[in-house]
Amino acid sequence: MEAQAEVVRAAAALTGELPVPTERCLLRAVREGDVADLQDYLGMPAVTQFLGHPALDLEQTADLLAQWLRDREAVTVVVEQDGHVVGDVRLRLRRRSAMGPASTSEVEAALGYAFHPRVQGQGLAAECVGAVLERAFRVAGVRRITARVFAPAVRSSRLLARLGFIRDGIDRSAVLAPDGSAWWDDELWSLLPGERVR
Repeated sequence: MEAQAEVVRAAAALTGELPVPTERCLLRAVREGDVADLQDYLGMPAVTQFLGHPALDLEQTADLLAQWLRDREAVTVVVEQDGHVVGDVRLRLRRRSAMGPASTSEVEAALGYAFHPRVQGQGLAAECVGAVLERAFRVAGVRRITARVFAPAVRSSRLLARLGFIRDGIDRSAVLAPDGSAWWDDELWSLLPGERVR
């Protein structure tokens, strides 16, 4: 229970930093009124093909949003531009591992994100994800941030490398593609404090 308290505390600290303006957008906590904007891109197969779920209809997006709002061990930040949500950055927090008899209350995070195609290729993801990661280290005291990327998601791998993540390894032929045509490798990435963020 103590470990969970540390995770909830870290999530609250990060959420307490919001909203955060960046050069081109506003980073803020997700809210109930975001469902239509979220569905606008989470309803696109081109966006969700590497997210682990199919394109979502409005009801499914509302269900996902409700899960995000209930989850006290994660932080979901939306990217607002010109009054509309065009992306999301999510950190799922958990206690760091330790080999007994050692113990730790330090927290790490797993990163996920998605952006509307109309803002992709402009450096906006690096700007926004980088801002969230920097605050996760500085404000929430996160010790390590990890990410998993299916090998065909080359743009995601490039983004992580640009932010300073190190590819730790590959879980080869790990996941069957949605159309059943191929087995995808699953890349494992990590970022530690002090490593490049932007």
